[in-house]
Amino acid sequence: MQILPEIQNEYGRLDTVVVGLAMRMGGVPKLEECYDARSFEAVKQDVFPEEEACMLQLKGLIEILENNGVKVLRPSLIHSLNQVFARDIAFVIEDQYIIPNVIEDRAEERDAMSEIEETIPSGNIIMMPNGCYAEGGDVIVDNDFVLVGVSDNATFDAYKTARTNYRGMDYLADEFPAKEFKGFELFKDDRDPLKGSLHLDCAFQTVGGGALIAPHLFKNESDVQWLIERYGATNVYRCSPEEAYFLATNVFSFSPSDVVVSAKCEAMQEWLKNRGMNVHSVVYDEIVKMGGLLRCTTMPLKRL
Repeated sequence: MQILPEIQNEYGRLDTVVVGLAMRMGGVPKLEECYDARSFEAVKQDVFPEEEACMLQLKGLIEILENNGVKVLRPSLIHSLNQVFARDIAFVIEDQYIIPNVIEDRAEERDAMSEIEETIPSGNIIMMPNGCYAEGGDVIVDNDFVLVGVSDNATFDAYKTARTNYRGMDYLADEFPAKEFKGFELFKDDRDPLKGSLHLDCAFQTVGGGALIAPHLFKNESDVQWLIERYGATNVYRCSPEEAYFLATNVFSFSPSDVVVSAKCEAMQEWLKNRGMNVHSVVYDEIVKMGGLLRCTTMPLKRL
């Protein structure tokens, strides 16, 4: 099987996607081993999710996708490793599969993608150079634009939750000159999930004909206004801090009119339905305790 990657936006008809694994995650990490605020909180409160619950919730998502004709691939299993969040260790822009540099805590996850990468022609693979960091959760492809959650050097060096630097964004912009890249700086916090955003998709996401945004997570009000003007005020759902805590923006679309949403986000589901969207609700309340939600667990390879 050969895969020719193709991604132009976040909601085109999905053909092929990688979904993460929750098997053999290695048990509950120590507090000092946590590299995101939500996991830190879950360990501290003794509510870190069990493998069986996470596997069941991933299965619910996979069933929706497969029932709608989507090909679902899985990474290779690496024992004693959390592989739930497939989004971050690779991502696709246009017809290029990008292998980024990620934080050291997650570098081992990269090895699990080798079998999938062998099915992609070498001419469709980009390896980011040393010093250029990015994670897929920070990269949102929006047709002519690529929106990037990015941190300046001081923030990137200070916080584990800062995953994409300006060198990474600038490198990608050079590789895709036909796209317009725009960076967004977000508040970061390694311990309190209410005070920062891990990735851009935890604060913002496009859906067919609109967008979801958690305004309080953006450092610059001008960035919030830019997004509202781009999508139109009536086409933007503004998440409350409580909704953002449950990662309401982190939905996953498999067509312009089909979106998978956490069952927890009831008000947003109604807003999407009122816009004519087909909303597919899944329980993801255990997955979210590790700092990610639906978009985080999926890495699309091809949209039609």
